[in-house]
Amino acid sequence: MDEGKLLELLVKLGYISKDNALRAQKEKAKDEDIISTLLRLGFIDDNKLIEFYQKYMPQRLWRESPQEVVLPEEIKSKLSENFLRQHTIAPVKYEDGKLVVLTINPFNQTAINELRFKTKINTIVPYISTKKSIEDLINKLYPTLDRIVESLDAGEVEIEAEEMELSPELLAVEAGEGPIVKLANFIITEAVNLGASDIHIEPQEKKLQVRYRVDGVLKVYHEFPTRIKDSLVARFKIMSNLDIAEKRKPQDGRIRTRIKGKKIDLRVSTVPTVYGEKTVMRIQEAEKYLNVKLDDLGFEPDDLEKFRKAIWTPWGMVLVTGPTGSGKTTTLYASLMERNSPEVNIMTAEDPVEVSIPGLNQVQVNERIGFTFASALRAFLRQDPDIILIGEIRDRETAEIGIKASLTGHLVFSTLHTNDAPSSITRLVDMGIEPFLVGSSVILIVAQRLLRKLCPRCKLVDDTPREVLYRLGVLKSPDESIVIYKAKPEGCPNCNGTGYKGRTAVHEILQIDEELRKLIVKGATAEEIRDLARKKGMRTLYEAGMLKVRKGITSIEEVERVLAK
Repeated sequence: MDEGKLLELLVKLGYISKDNALRAQKEKAKDEDIISTLLRLGFIDDNKLIEFYQKYMPQRLWRESPQEVVLPEEIKSKLSENFLRQHTIAPVKYEDGKLVVLTINPFNQTAINELRFKTKINTIVPYISTKKSIEDLINKLYPTLDRIVESLDAGEVEIEAEEMELSPELLAVEAGEGPIVKLANFIITEAVNLGASDIHIEPQEKKLQVRYRVDGVLKVYHEFPTRIKDSLVARFKIMSNLDIAEKRKPQDGRIRTRIKGKKIDLRVSTVPTVYGEKTVMRIQEAEKYLNVKLDDLGFEPDDLEKFRKAIWTPWGMVLVTGPTGSGKTTTLYASLMERNSPEVNIMTAEDPVEVSIPGLNQVQVNERIGFTFASALRAFLRQDPDIILIGEIRDRETAEIGIKASLTGHLVFSTLHTNDAPSSITRLVDMGIEPFLVGSSVILIVAQRLLRKLCPRCKLVDDTPREVLYRLGVLKSPDESIVIYKAKPEGCPNCNGTGYKGRTAVHEILQIDEELRKLIVKGATAEEIRDLARKKGMRTLYEAGMLKVRKGITSIEEVERVLAK
């Protein structure tokens, strides 16, 4: 349909007057689409235009979310921002050799042909959308820094004064980068409001990607133009008092801030990658640690009883194991908070000190100056401690001193990076510790992981067949009948469309008794220790996960994602 017939139809259906149609034809700029002219002159608006298309060609209206652009980089690179803005066209999807575009005028054959020529794609499928939606999409495809920050509600990120000893040069850099300051503040504030545990700022070949880890899962939240990567990383370095001139080596720092009155600590790490420095910030909320109780950590009642018995033992070693981000620090801090009283001297060696807790004597290890876990422990033993926390057993020397401390009347807490509880025993032996020392000192090992909890507002009943549930270990017998739940695939606003909200811990607790001690002293393998422990009632991580499924707390899919059977 040419523009004359389109104008006739709009007049005939009463959307514009005949006079306005004639005036639009006269005032139409060179290469301007007639619909763009009508919108520019105010003779029609977005709503009236969509109403017209709804009546005339409803099958061509775009009904999907206009925010989801699925476009390969090689196609985007062939399209200029000026061309798309001039013709009010936005590409949204490319699949099976077809390019789907949004336009305000599907009859604009000149623009469609030019698009074919530019992209070398023969099949262009035009759909209709509003001018605003198309412009928003173009803005998303070609963001400018000013456009990025003008819509951000960053709020203030107040840096605690003692952490910020900036040179005049750095202050000048900070003062001169208004949009970057706002963007950095926005990223931190948004991540805290979403309940994220980590922020990843990752330079890639043609974009700067921002991902947040929410409830243990990383997800892309923003993509920015690659040209801002250096200034944004420099801003975070300024905030964490790092050297902004050093880009070749990894650096570690810390930002102490206050957001909406809450004390937030961010542990900052920068690493040079092929496309620039990647920055990762671990978010620690001090108040969360101070208020956490062992009863809130997801322990099953029988496991909590075993764990409590161990942390109230006068001497011995308690190990908490698991990968990074499995909640080890939370479990240890909750244990120390339970034992924290004026009668008890608690000393901790940490790298870094995650959260300052009143009543604890916390020491920051600094390996660069030779102040290691081992040297901190030696000093602790001259400080009359009752309870010692070693942030992590990394080497034989630290393990030996910790074990000797536990054998001489001290209660020692520490962490290891192992997959399960029994393999922690063999890890210590592999480090060079004699099996009889391990067997004599270790009283309890907790392996733990974090599972996402189902969103209470949108979870669905899981209709997996009963025989499958029995085979997976959810049902205790083939005849048992219980209701279990799964995540709603598209989620709801309460859970940010994920189907999950919050996390809970699952635990594998290895309590060392006389029989297990004898087995360890003989130099048993992890499998032999596991077999005996299971006979004595130890619940594996997978079994603990399935118990959470039985209780309707999480889903089978989540247990399978996090835990091996």
